[in-house]
Amino acid sequence: MSARPAIFYTIAFFILLPIYFWIQPSIKPTSALEQKQESLLKLNGIDAVTVTSGSESLRFQKDKDGKFYNLVAPAGKFVPHDLMEAMVSLLTSAKSVEVVAEDTTDLAQFGLDHPKSEVTIEGPGQPQPIKIAFGNENPTHTAIYAQIEGIPKVFLLGQNIEYYQSLMFQWVEGKQGKNA
Repeated sequence: MSARPAIFYTIAFFILLPIYFWIQPSIKPTSALEQKQESLLKLNGIDAVTVTSGSESLRFQKDKDGKFYNLVAPAGKFVPHDLMEAMVSLLTSAKSVEVVAEDTTDLAQFGLDHPKSEVTIEGPGQPQPIKIAFGNENPTHTAIYAQIEGIPKVFLLGQNIEYYQSLMFQWVEGKQGKNA
């Protein structure tokens, strides 16, 4: 047996190895990508939330322990804590939303001229509440158009937030839980 093939393959390996690393795309760590995203609402927390749909309104406030949100209006009604926690989690963890219009005067195309629902958020250290209006679904029915009061941008939020709102009103109307 000759050593010639082994020497040839060893030389080829050492020639091709640097080329492989030179061509190989660099992979950025996920932590670097996460640092570029920031919260949509830029809140340190949420003290109270008011959900309005048509003439109906629900107001939730954090309890004294700061662990749960309690329904304070309308009085005597019930909505599960985890449902409110899920909606608050969606609002506070909304990262890098898709902006569909930078500066629009035609809100009717998004259903924001007469919003389906509104959420008013009160946070600690906020001089005034943040009001988010929700309009129509997008054409693919995966998200809804939303706009923060005072900001001309129209963006998309996942449809889960609308779903949670409808469940809350169903609980208050007695269409969920024991009363269903």
